[in-house]
Amino acid sequence: MSEDGRTGITQRGVLLRGDALGGLRTADVEALEQLGLRRVIDVRSSFELRHWPDPFAPGGRLARATITYVHIPMLDQLNSSGLRGQIPRRMSEVYLDLLDHDAESLRRVIEALDGSGCALFHCRAGKDRTGVIAMLLLGLAGVDDATIVDDYTATGEYMSLGLQVQRALVAVLLRRRVPRSLFVAQPTEMERTIRHLHERYGTARTYLQEYAGCSPELLDRMTARLQGAALGDGR
Repeated sequence: MSEDGRTGITQRGVLLRGDALGGLRTADVEALEQLGLRRVIDVRSSFELRHWPDPFAPGGRLARATITYVHIPMLDQLNSSGLRGQIPRRMSEVYLDLLDHDAESLRRVIEALDGSGCALFHCRAGKDRTGVIAMLLLGLAGVDDATIVDDYTATGEYMSLGLQVQRALVAVLLRRRVPRSLFVAQPTEMERTIRHLHERYGTARTYLQEYAGCSPELLDRMTARLQGAALGDGR
């Protein structure tokens, strides 16, 4: 239950989480437009964009005047180095680092998601950076921790083939073996991240407002949109 007493049931089609969008076809975009897609927020690094351009970016093959593209790089240093630095032992180390040291980018993402219509946020695998963002958004909406973990774990269930393909492509590009842990959605990783959030910051709203610097008005709007309160007829 959220802080205002509402149960954590989110409105369908308000926010979408995804992986790299290079494989989308025109029919896919038409389906997204029917959902009311208005904004695409790409949180991949500059390195990733060079190798896998976003089709919604200006000049891209799927660019639309009705769809705004925003690039907010996250984990730029790790990815732009070609993963040549130290590989994390577990992905929750990366998630905790995002929370503790990249709050500004998380604030910018929340600000970019604000507005009417549907917004899609994505990274390369649709699991890590977007997983942390989704955790905060679901927490803001009052979704319970166990359901947030289930949402994260579903990434591996529904995107296992895509994750395997991306692991193979990255290995070829970097000419090195890439740990399987980078491309698996293990529930313990999100459980550890949520525990860290609560122990260090409190609620998702407290983190976003007091640490990341999101305005109360922005968070009120996002909460209302996520819960469907901003849609008078419940659609």
